[in-house]
Amino acid sequence: MNIRRFGPGHRRADRAAGSQGVLSSAIFSNDVAQITEFTVTPGGTYGPLRSAGDVVLVVIEGGGWVTARETQVQLAAGESLHLERLTPYSVAARELPLRAILVELSASSGAESARTIRASGGGAEE
Repeated sequence: MNIRRFGPGHRRADRAAGSQGVLSSAIFSNDVAQITEFTVTPGGTYGPLRSAGDVVLVVIEGGGWVTARETQVQLAAGESLHLERLTPYSVAARELPLRAILVELSASSGAESARTIRASGGGAEE
């Protein structure tokens, strides 16, 4: 068992190129996925980013904008977004701070994850 603390008091300034107003904390990392909790202050931007595998962004507080390629969507707490591998994206907070969990799958994990979901009967929409 490994307990990892994240959130206030455990975040560091994120140095991803082009980012400003971003604090992040690694939660988990292995050969299959990397999971990061991060915040973006109003007026701040995280990215541009690109992942070798699929990405799932889960907004847990506040809201902001995600730009992927030339499409911009607004996200708020309780919403998530899936981006396919190698999609360039950035996350911005406008009026409110944004707090989110970022799940980045490795390039090789996508096919295995899809098989696991189908085998378990998961993936159905409500």
